[in-house]
Amino acid sequence: MKILMIVAYFVPEIGSAAHVYFDLAKAFVKRGHEVHVLTSYPRKFNLDKNGIDKEFPLEETIEGIQVHRCKHFAMRDIEFLRGLEHFYLPFQYFREYKRMGVKFDVCLIYIPPLPFYYFAKWVKNYDGTPSVLNYQDFHPQELIDVNYGGIKKNFIMIKILEHIERASYKNADFITVLSEGGIDYVANKGANPKKVSHIYNGSNLSDIDVFKDKKDFKKKESIEDKFMISYAGILSPFQGIDNILDVAKELKDHEDIIFYVVGDGMISDDLEQRIISENISNIKLLPFRPREEYFNIINSSDISIVSLDKRMKAPCIPGKMTNLLAMGQAIIGIVPLESETAKFIKKAECGILVEAGDIKEFKEAILRLKNDLNLRKEFGENGKRFLDKNMNLENNVKVYEKIFDKLNNK
Repeated sequence: MKILMIVAYFVPEIGSAAHVYFDLAKAFVKRGHEVHVLTSYPRKFNLDKNGIDKEFPLEETIEGIQVHRCKHFAMRDIEFLRGLEHFYLPFQYFREYKRMGVKFDVCLIYIPPLPFYYFAKWVKNYDGTPSVLNYQDFHPQELIDVNYGGIKKNFIMIKILEHIERASYKNADFITVLSEGGIDYVANKGANPKKVSHIYNGSNLSDIDVFKDKKDFKKKESIEDKFMISYAGILSPFQGIDNILDVAKELKDHEDIIFYVVGDGMISDDLEQRIISENISNIKLLPFRPREEYFNIINSSDISIVSLDKRMKAPCIPGKMTNLLAMGQAIIGIVPLESETAKFIKKAECGILVEAGDIKEFKEAILRLKNDLNLRKEFGENGKRFLDKNMNLENNVKVYEKIFDKLNNK
C-alpha cells in the first residue's frame, strides 16, 4: 500500500509522538509498504542541543520513509499562540499534500491536534483517500481537566473544540485509541463502535535491545552509589510533576536517593525556579536527550515514574509507558486511580499505584521498592512480558493492515 502518516512531530525531534510514529513507519516499511510522513519542520525547542542550529531538508528519506516537512510559525510557551498553531496546521499540511501529487491508499493521522480532523475531511473530498484517526489524547477534555490556559472561562473555545470533536468521531472513516476505555469514550460522544479499535502504541523488544547495554549514566554523573529515580518526558500541566518535587523534599534526609527529571515543556522554567527557591538539592532537572541517551537514563534508573495531574480524567496512556516496559523498569504510577493509566499498570502488573497528590503514599512506595530488589525485578519482568504479548509492533501493523484493507474494499 501507499500509506501517508500525518504527525505534527517527527524525528529528529525528541518526544513520544516523534518516535512512536517513526517506529510505526519503519514497521510498515518492513512489511513492504510505501510510507510517506507529512510533518512539521523540526522546532528548536524539541531538539537536543546538538541539533538546534542544524538545517534540515524539507524532503528526505529516512530508513525507507519518505519524509515531507512543512515550515510554519511555532510557539511553545505562549498558550494562545500554541493553540492557534493547532488550527492552521491542517491548512499548511493540506497545501503540502496537494503539492506532493501522490495518490495514497490511506492516511493514518496522529491526533492531537484535534483540527487534523479537517485534514482528513479535505483529503477525502479532494481525491477520495480514507483516513484512520489515531487518538493519542482527547481534546478538549484533557485541556478542561487541568484548565489549560484558563480554558474553563473560555466558553466559546470549549464549544468550538467540542463541535470539532463530535464531528471527528461521527464522520471518521475509522478511529483507533490507546485504551479499552477510549472506545467507550468516543462511542459515548458519537462514534460508531464498529469503526473503533483499541491498539496500544507498540514496540519490538528485538529493536529496543540495541539500547539495553547502554547503562553508564550513573557513572557519567558520579552517582554510582545513589538510588536513582527518574521521570523522563514532557513537562506540562498534564503531568503533575510537582508531585515529584514534593516527594523529593520529603526524602531529603535519605542521602543515597536522587531524582532526575529529564525533559522540556511549558512548565520547565517553573520547576527550575521551584527547585532553586525551595533548595530541593536531591533532584536534578535536565533538558531533552537524544534517544540513545534517553534509554541510558532509563536503564540506569532504579525506579521510573509515570505521573499525571490528579484532575486528569480522559482515558489516555502516556507514550513513555512503552519504553519503560521495554527496558524492564519497575514503575511507580502517581496517577488518578480511576484513570486508564492506573488500569494499565495494574493489568500489566509492572509497578505500584499511588493516588495523584498523595505524597505520603508516594514516599512509602519509593522506600518499599528501594528496599526490595526482587520486587523491582518482578515488576520489570512482568512489564516486558506484557509488552511482548500485547504491544508487539509487528502485530500492531497487521491490525492496521486489516483496517486499511477494509477501508479500501468498501
